[in-house]
Amino acid sequence: MRRTLVVAGAAVLAVTAAAPPAAATVRTFGSVVEAESYDAQHGVRVLTDPAASGGHAVAFSPGDQLRLDAVDFGAPGQASGYATWRSCSTGPGTIELRLDSPSTTPFLTLQIGTTGNCAQWYQSSLRLGVATTPTGVHDLYVSAGGTGRCDFYRLDSLQMIKQTSPPIP
Repeated sequence: MRRTLVVAGAAVLAVTAAAPPAAATVRTFGSVVEAESYDAQHGVRVLTDPAASGGHAVAFSPGDQLRLDAVDFGAPGQASGYATWRSCSTGPGTIELRLDSPSTTPFLTLQIGTTGNCAQWYQSSLRLGVATTPTGVHDLYVSAGGTGRCDFYRLDSLQMIKQTSPPIP
């Protein structure tokens, strides 16, 4: 915060100017992004889970959403369109990924089935496809849809990677 004193006749006025907002720290391409490190959320719950990386996971119910600021999806030629994540589910629903706004068309929609009772985490990977592979730094919105039950999907972490061989199982 910057403070300036201004003399106006016999009075001294204090003018206070707010410091400029700090730039978001970029989540670098290839780094693991913990779901609980979100910058904003609506409805999600952070759960303590010793089996999750970082010891926490984020639980989604239909209508829940989180925002991760400044995610680096890589440069053209660097990003091959692979994403990996650790998650589990207890019922059906959808998870949608959007760039820069919660109202943009999703670049990826995951149809979620049941993997069990979330006693075990599953590592998944997906090739996004040339037409849908984002590049550059964007805010990432992750939202839950469908008619799944409460806390039907739990996200531990995600990672954007370059991979030239088949995806990680």
